[in-house]
Amino acid sequence: MQQVIKDLFYVVPLSRNCEKIYKNKTHILLGISPFNSKFSQNYIHQLIDWSSKNFKNVTVLLAGDEAKNLLEALGTPTTKAERKVRKEIRRHFRFSEEALRKNGREIDIYTFSDFKNNKIYNEVYQNVIYYFEKDEKFRKSCLAMSHDALSSRAKSLNMEDIEITDNMLFHAVKYVLAELPFFLSGASILGYKESVLAYHRPWKLGEKIKNSEFYIKMSDNQGYIILKQIN
Repeated sequence: MQQVIKDLFYVVPLSRNCEKIYKNKTHILLGISPFNSKFSQNYIHQLIDWSSKNFKNVTVLLAGDEAKNLLEALGTPTTKAERKVRKEIRRHFRFSEEALRKNGREIDIYTFSDFKNNKIYNEVYQNVIYYFEKDEKFRKSCLAMSHDALSSRAKSLNMEDIEITDNMLFHAVKYVLAELPFFLSGASILGYKESVLAYHRPWKLGEKIKNSEFYIKMSDNQGYIILKQIN
């Protein structure tokens, strides 16, 4: 898929359908990851500034309660992990709120956990869990993403030598599974005609879903774009 240059970022759509949805500029969902130095105050402001100039509607998606599983898997006690997650979410919320206000936008910020009572989210999530349990190839791909997340977090904690066990992977993968519905059907979950989820790097699992390697599919009204900063 050809890159599209737009001001601060290169825009790389995952597929032709994603490119079509992106060009309609109806809605963008900005994924912001916890415990990732990429998401500084300046970077979050750049994301929201750019999105506000290019899209009719802008929503920010922050981590939910499941982010603590990443910390717990690496040995952080539950109470401390929950405290760290709350602190990180508050920080990202503050940066996002500042940028949205500056751009005259509604404060449209959510965490994964805010959708626990959302009918469409729960339907998609249960479908994700079904295929995670029944489809070995899909399960392995989800666990591979869990491994990447744990490895990245371990590196930031100078724990590169830690052995990542299956128990750790299955505990941490709950974060991946909770996020996946927004990749598959974020537009319907949030109540938009169509939407693109945006992140700063490719999603290996998303590439496989796009290539029809599993039964699970993206909705026709859902897109994904990679935003690469222009140096």
